[in-house]
Amino acid sequence: MTLEDDIRSAAQEIVRAFRSNDEETYFAGFADDCSFAFHTDPAPLIGADAWREGWRELQASGWQVKDCRTLWDHVQVIGGGGVYLHELETTAGEPDAIETYRERESIVFERRDGRLVAVHEHLSPISAQGDGEAQGDASAGD
Repeated sequence: MTLEDDIRSAAQEIVRAFRSNDEETYFAGFADDCSFAFHTDPAPLIGADAWREGWRELQASGWQVKDCRTLWDHVQVIGGGGVYLHELETTAGEPDAIETYRERESIVFERRDGRLVAVHEHLSPISAQGDGEAQGDASAGD
C-alpha cells in the first residue's frame, strides 16, 4: 500500500466509526492534541477530549448518526502524512429531528509512533449553490 492508500484508509475508518456511533474507534483515529474546526461550534475545539465531551453531550441528548458516506475524495501526501479532503453526506439528529446534509471535510494526518493519526479536522457546510459535483481522485461511496 502507498501512503496515499494508508491516509485514505485511516480517514475512512474514522468515517465508518462515526457512521456507527462507535465512540472508541472514532476517537482512536485522532491524536490527543488534535484540533477541530466545526462550522456548528462557535469556537475551535482544542484536543480530542474537548470534542469527545461534545460528542457525549450530543449522544446523551438522543442525537445519533444514521448514515454517513463519502461522495468523493482527494488525498494530498505531505512528508510522512498528508491531507484527506472529501465531501460527505450525513443523516443524523435526534429521533424527532433527523436531517441529511452535505459538508466538506479536511483531515490532516501525521505519522506518530508508526501509525497515522488525525491532528486537525475542519468541517464546512456546502450551500445549496455549492451542490455541484467536485472533481476528486476517487468516488469512495463507503
